Amino acid sequence: MSVSAPARRAKLLGTLFCTLTALACGPAPESGTPEQQPALNESNAPVVYGNDDRMEVYAHPSATLQDRARQSTVALLTPDFIDDSNPNNIIVDQTPLSEWEGLCTDQRFYNDPAPAFCSGTLIDDDLVLTAGHCVTSAAECADTRFVFKFYKTSENTLETITSQDVFSCKSIVVRRQSSNSAGDLDYAIIRMDRSAAPRFTPAPVRAGNTAMTVGQNVAVIGSGSGLPVKIDSGGSVRAVNSGLKDYFVATTDTFAGNSGSAVYETATNTIAGILVRGDEDYVLRSGQGCYEVNVCSETGCGGEEITYVNQAITAFCAANTNQRLCNTTPPPATNYVFTASNTASATRSTINGTVTLKAGDKLTVGTCGVTGAALTSGDSFLRLRGPSGTEVASNDDGCGSGFGSKITYTASVAGTYEVRAGCYQAGSCAGTVAWEIAQGSAATQGSSNFNVSNTANATTGTANSDVTLAPGQTLTFGSCGVGSATGTGDTVVRLFNAAGQQVTFNDDASGCGSLSRASYTAPASAGGTYQIRVGCFGSEACSGTLAWTLQ
Repeated sequence: MSVSAPARRAKLLGTLFCTLTALACGPAPESGTPEQQPALNESNAPVVYGNDDRMEVYAHPSATLQDRARQSTVALLTPDFIDDSNPNNIIVDQTPLSEWEGLCTDQRFYNDPAPAFCSGTLIDDDLVLTAGHCVTSAAECADTRFVFKFYKTSENTLETITSQDVFSCKSIVVRRQSSNSAGDLDYAIIRMDRSAAPRFTPAPVRAGNTAMTVGQNVAVIGSGSGLPVKIDSGGSVRAVNSGLKDYFVATTDTFAGNSGSAVYETATNTIAGILVRGDEDYVLRSGQGCYEVNVCSETGCGGEEITYVNQAITAFCAANTNQRLCNTTPPPATNYVFTASNTASATRSTINGTVTLKAGDKLTVGTCGVTGAALTSGDSFLRLRGPSGTEVASNDDGCGSGFGSKITYTASVAGTYEVRAGCYQAGSCAGTVAWEIAQGSAATQGSSNFNVSNTANATTGTANSDVTLAPGQTLTFGSCGVGSATGTGDTVVRLFNAAGQQVTFNDDASGCGSLSRASYTAPASAGGTYQIRVGCFGSEACSGTLAWTLQ
């Protein structure tokens, strides 16, 4: 007995072949428009060529294609076909294929449930590739669920699906369904409501825009006829359309419900295309009043039409940055929001961000005095650590009035710096840390503030600065007699090379009283990042500005 399909599933079953074939069928009705629903047995869609090569995921000989099915393939369902009352065991509609299609009892997958209306493939952490006619509007997006793990683990057992395996449609990122001088195109890339990684893994996409080759072996993975995911790796390419490269034609054993399925070139197991349309699925068996799979010879019927995946990726990358799909990265962050408390002046439990600097770059970072910065409550405290992990600058109240913080620092060495945001003493605070970078050349001088005590002659608890020396360069540094150097107390300075070995030090420099100054020339074979450490004599306290110059 045949049952009535929900409007969306019936519409897709009946119009798949008509999609992009206006001369044959006229335009597909708009979503939500009243229409005469086609009988399921009249569906025009893919078909079996030669032998029926569809296999259950667990039974397929290719471990890679099994992985693509388990890790990357989704079935598209409407919410009314999903019982999510138990989040640890979600049940999809169990109406068997035989009822949907009025099948003869000897047909394959007769008793399998068939709730899916389309298929799709994860191509980035939160992006699904499918056919354009599968999700045509924001309303249909809201009414679509992407279900992973819809496959069998044995002949009579479906994999358990949980709430972690079901995703909603957040937005249609890019979509096209048209037939014009640019070709017959049918694709969509959908953003899900959250990332599927690391639970699931995106399938790799075929690189470049070369045409397929006639005779090339292809595989398709999806929910043909709405069934649990099957793998067919017995297809071959018939036609390639090497001019427009809009779609190619292959002999895949695919059905309505396979719409949106990834078609893989099996030499690399990368996605080459998206299954979008083909021949009639089921035909009436003469004299028996039931339906059977429409079987064509390997050279018969019209073949299954598959949109080249590059069409979808090119459209996506024209409007988006994406490392995996477009080999582009979004612009680096220039701010972050923080809420903190009891950080002991940003020495613990801080909220951190990173920024990459080149030697000579001038960084201005703060909760005030920088575009986008804000202190919404409390008294902030900022600290900046260099690539070696040592603190290079800090600030409490840096904007003249109020309790916001701002650091200005010129990088002496390239690398990733860490901004640490906290609050003064044991208080609470919140806001936005923002930064700006002024590009510069390699520094020939620099300075940093210090305020330390009990450093045991600059052997512990020191204030440190990294400086890059080229072979033959001379570094002069200290708390006296160098640039803007100043100091109070009795200072000691030490210099360590890239291997962590001390190469020079000074306690009381000539003409500086109890302050310090030293010079060092890097040997011909010993360029690299050196570290200046400033501390105090014995257990005393000292403070000031350490300055350095390079010649």
